[in-house]
Amino acid sequence: LLYKPIDRVTRSTLVLHDLLKHTPADHPDYPLLQDALRISQNFLSSINEDIDPRRTAVTTPKGEVSPWG
Repeated sequence: LLYKPIDRVTRSTLVLHDLLKHTPADHPDYPLLQDALRISQNFLSSINEDIDPRRTAVTTPKGEVSPWG
């Protein structure tokens, strides 16, 4: 359940990407779609940057024994 909000943003980002791909560059909404896509991608990137250090802190290098068994 914790991933549902992030999954929604991920799917919305993909939809924005496809919508932008099929929108003519001279359409009045094109710059707005570009901004929305950029904001969405930046948000997902910041989440990934926050999660990555936690993942590496939890994983144990190969060959080492985890203190948790």
